[in-house]
Amino acid sequence: MAAITRHLTALLVAALATGAIASIVQTQLNLGELVDLGAPVTASVRVWTTLEDLARFGPVMAGIAAGALVLAVGAGHLALRFSPLTGRRCVFIVSGVCGLGFVFWLMRSVIPMPALPGTRTSAGHVLMSLTGGLGGALYARLSKPNGAVVLWRGAGAVAMLLIAPVVLFFVMAPGAGSKPAVVDPASYAVQTIAKGLNRPWSIAFLPDGRTLVTEMGGRLLVIDRDGASSPVRLDGLPPLFQRGGTAGLMEVALDPQFEQNGWIYLTMAYGDTKANGTQLVRAKWAHDRIEEVRVLFSSTLKARVGNNGGRLAFLGDGTLVLSLGDGSERREEAQNLANHLGTVVRLDREGRPPADNPFIQRPGVAPEIYSLGHRNVQGIAVDPATGDLLVTEHGARGGDEINHIVPGGNYGWPVVTAGIDYPFATVTPFRQLPEYRDALLEWTPSIAPSGLAVYSGALFADWQGDLLVPALKERTVRRVLRDGQKIVGQQLLLGELDERMRDVKVAPDGSIYVLTDGVDAKLLRLTPVAREG
Repeated sequence: MAAITRHLTALLVAALATGAIASIVQTQLNLGELVDLGAPVTASVRVWTTLEDLARFGPVMAGIAAGALVLAVGAGHLALRFSPLTGRRCVFIVSGVCGLGFVFWLMRSVIPMPALPGTRTSAGHVLMSLTGGLGGALYARLSKPNGAVVLWRGAGAVAMLLIAPVVLFFVMAPGAGSKPAVVDPASYAVQTIAKGLNRPWSIAFLPDGRTLVTEMGGRLLVIDRDGASSPVRLDGLPPLFQRGGTAGLMEVALDPQFEQNGWIYLTMAYGDTKANGTQLVRAKWAHDRIEEVRVLFSSTLKARVGNNGGRLAFLGDGTLVLSLGDGSERREEAQNLANHLGTVVRLDREGRPPADNPFIQRPGVAPEIYSLGHRNVQGIAVDPATGDLLVTEHGARGGDEINHIVPGGNYGWPVVTAGIDYPFATVTPFRQLPEYRDALLEWTPSIAPSGLAVYSGALFADWQGDLLVPALKERTVRRVLRDGQKIVGQQLLLGELDERMRDVKVAPDGSIYVLTDGVDAKLLRLTPVAREG
């Protein structure tokens, strides 16, 4: 029993030390990226951010290190059994480095988003992996029968080593936040137009009253008012890159002059797992099929699946804007004007950058860019009353935003955000900086906003000018109340359904259409319930 406790205590001490050192290394790597982007990282900012990460991310990293060191220790003991003359400390140092490096590689391979920012580059992966050597050395020293396990002995030592980082993590982790008021479900009626949709993504309305819905697997459906649906033939569409609910066929939108020219627009992922992007396609509507398919725009390729953007809107001058994600792996590319990652681009309806785009005269800059510094804009709409371009944007763990887009505006990602990384590490210590545009509204914890509509219909008379935001994680539609352009409150819709919400659109008759998300999703229609008396 004493030997088991000694080895377990040695392993926990090694994991905690490795987690702490790896946290420090990752923080410095991350801050170095921000410095390269011009962020004002002073000595005091560096120290405070390092301590904050030690308290919040360090315990997470210690857990990862513990898993890696279990593998490493097992491999080390096995190596010593077959090579008893090999230096014990050297064996555990090497196995600690290799074990941690393997776990980092495994996490990068199976988790869609970059699991640990410090391991995104080869150099960072190596530096983070080297911290496993410290864990291996500590284990080799402390697990000896005459080792210096002098901090504590027995089960109490093990308990303290487990409890301390857990308590620290919960103290530092962001809170749950407060929920807005709920709109009385009795005040609106929910009609299910269609069921059994497979990962639907976008809604558009045909002039004859039918609805178009895209599915990420590559289908475009026409849904009648009675719910009957039929697929549209997509002959001539370029090859689609599809990965579950992450990449595939996305937006469908009708041209503002659709009844004259018959044009529809689709956005879709293209490429492959290691090099993929977002394409904008225009085609002629021919009732049960599309014709005259033309690729208008192809975004810069990115090395990871995810953060595709893909939402589309038309400005009052006849140009269109398309949102594009940051590429997930190299989020700093959202500040790089030489590519399209993390931007909203503006095009004419032939796919060309208009002559008055904000950066078109700058050499070495992608001329299509309209705004930059976005993580993953998945909601975009033009306010019909003002012409303002509004977007909703996914943060990481928190930091979801509504932004008012102005030509040439920089919206800060990843230099400025209220969110943190998924494993609880700091993205940036800055919430505001003078050269970056502030969000109109920010959500932490994340609600995962996946669309946006400005209500301008006749049915919900009190909702004129309010914003409707479907939320995947929160499983609601948020009504964002506005007084003019000022946000004055929020309410929750459809929470009683407990469904992930993918898209929302206001129909020509003023009803609200909502797509739920997933492999057995629904198309819903909301109308008000008349009040008695």
